[in-house]
Amino acid sequence: MTDPVAYLRRTPLRRALQEAGAAWTEISGTAVATTVANRSTTEAGVSVIDLTPLPRLGFKGRGTIAAMQKRGVVVEAQPNRAFRQPDGGLCLVLAPGEVILLSNLAGDGAAFDEMAANWRLEDEERTYPLLRRDSHAWLYITGPKAPSMFAKICAIDLRPGKFSDLAIAQTSVAKLSAIVVRDADATHILADSASARYLLDCLQDAAHEFGGRLDGISRLEQRRSG
Repeated sequence: MTDPVAYLRRTPLRRALQEAGAAWTEISGTAVATTVANRSTTEAGVSVIDLTPLPRLGFKGRGTIAAMQKRGVVVEAQPNRAFRQPDGGLCLVLAPGEVILLSNLAGDGAAFDEMAANWRLEDEERTYPLLRRDSHAWLYITGPKAPSMFAKICAIDLRPGKFSDLAIAQTSVAKLSAIVVRDADATHILADSASARYLLDCLQDAAHEFGGRLDGISRLEQRRSG
């Protein structure tokens, strides 16, 4: 049995997940909730899944886009646009000189570790790494009622016809500054890790009337296989 307390790196939502009866597995050197107790096997109207333990890395500076392309990242200088990577990860372009790299859902973060370790000021690439795994919580929202849920707590219309695949909105969710990303039929939210529990509480409250629930990453495996 995986014990999340046994790892130095822990999601700020550990206590909330443990209170909900989460079961855990080890991914990329930390514990990730795989299931949550008392959930049904049917698709929820809204599922909220904590991906905060998974790897992510940011870069910022005028030379960031060129530096990412040099390292094999699929990306263009298009602010507020995400780019899918060959391994299933995402590169989020927040501005002409700022990106965030999200790992795939398997948590393959070795390339990020190498990028951060091999960055050198002496190379004068006009970019520098930002440890977004520490600064930002990462939640994954899915389910047919998710756009209706977001309408209660976000000013952006997140219906698929209005917020296209791979679009990014840097906006407010539940009065908290957040990065919102469309990923096919799901939505990623990145927000200040210190406010993760507040954000989770707001999402669960907003999703309650739509049959919303806290879920684990095994739900994503079921959706991919289904």
